[in-house]
Amino acid sequence: MPREDVALLDGPPVTDIVTSFDEALYCLDGRIDSRLTFGVGGIPDQTGRDQNSTEGTGRFVTQGAGDIVQSALFNAGVTLINRRDMGSAAMEAQWGIRDLSQQRPANLVITGSINSLDFIPGGGAIASVGGIGPRYRQNRILVGMDLAMTNNATGQIVANIALRKQLVADELGFMVARTVDNNIVDLDFGGSRREALHFALREMLQLATFELLAQLMPARQYEECRNIIDETMAVIEGERTSGGQMRRLHDRRAAEAAAAAALRPPEPPAPETPVEAESGATPIEVPATSASASTPVTVPEPAPADAAARAVEVAALVPAQTSAEAPQAPAVSDGPDGSDGPRMQPTAVMSGLSTSGLGPEARRAIDARNRALAETPQGAPAASPRPASRPASQPAPATDATLIASDRTGARTLPTGDAAAAEETDT
Repeated sequence: MPREDVALLDGPPVTDIVTSFDEALYCLDGRIDSRLTFGVGGIPDQTGRDQNSTEGTGRFVTQGAGDIVQSALFNAGVTLINRRDMGSAAMEAQWGIRDLSQQRPANLVITGSINSLDFIPGGGAIASVGGIGPRYRQNRILVGMDLAMTNNATGQIVANIALRKQLVADELGFMVARTVDNNIVDLDFGGSRREALHFALREMLQLATFELLAQLMPARQYEECRNIIDETMAVIEGERTSGGQMRRLHDRRAAEAAAAAALRPPEPPAPETPVEAESGATPIEVPATSASASTPVTVPEPAPADAAARAVEVAALVPAQTSAEAPQAPAVSDGPDGSDGPRMQPTAVMSGLSTSGLGPEARRAIDARNRALAETPQGAPAASPRPASRPASQPAPATDATLIASDRTGARTLPTGDAAAAEETDT
């Protein structure tokens, strides 16, 4: 008789049970009011299916569904009250060492049952040529359950979910039948697969727990957690489920976005890109100058030495006009605020002092000015030629009017007297 223990076969290591819905349950942690307490009541197997084997008679479906739901609630981070086994507390109450009235009540309790287990007829095929060929067979099992959450204070069912799942089992093999020395030899080998029934039930119970908690929450609050669930693992689309709540939330957001888009003013068209000249030169944009600007623009300062050169500069700034086309001088108050501003804004700024582009009247005025300067003794002030008379409707220019000359050497403001004389001569 052997006196030593038989060596046991070492299989895979022991691990914690992780399903596809654990992350969604963990995501709910902190999103549910901790003042609410939860408990788990009875969730029995009511399929009525028994399994007969050489080891005895048993049930197809697990009898510990309530404990699985309790673990799911714990993963969700809710305040959990034990209602699975109150034997110890009841015994201590009978001994007089505990007062059951001090126990925290459970506000919401989950109950339900696993109530359907159907074997769906499967199919298969066998192909054999000369006694050699493959075979295949498939079967399915349909499992269904209903869970509900009850408000213990009123007895009202506040959430409910019904789930189903098909479990697939298939078998694949190869068959060989030969005759050897008048003896028939059959060879048949293959393998079979089937989804783990109780593991599938655990996933169904965890998803049902998540669904019951979600139905009591606003859709925005659990939307992030709901998006964690892979659609290949679970599809919840019922009208009174979280799927219906999410669908209504998305429809409401789409309607709000459409309404906001309808109220939004249309965007102005983009400015057109200026067309380049045929020569390939880049067009230059000149900013518009306000006619009422009171601050003179600073331009480069020329360096003429005498009053004659300054008169030429002033005349060069004023475009040539005939006496019939000459406009009247502006009113006394030209500034933007009603004060006396600059009397005249040059319509063009010339970088040189050439008079070739001036009209005959402007050239005659410049020649007269030059002759007057030539006849004036050195050191005496030059006399400005003026017209004999001025129309009554044309006011005299203000003494503070200034013109800005242009050159590449610097910037300065012309003297008032010369500027006024040049303005009157040209007009």
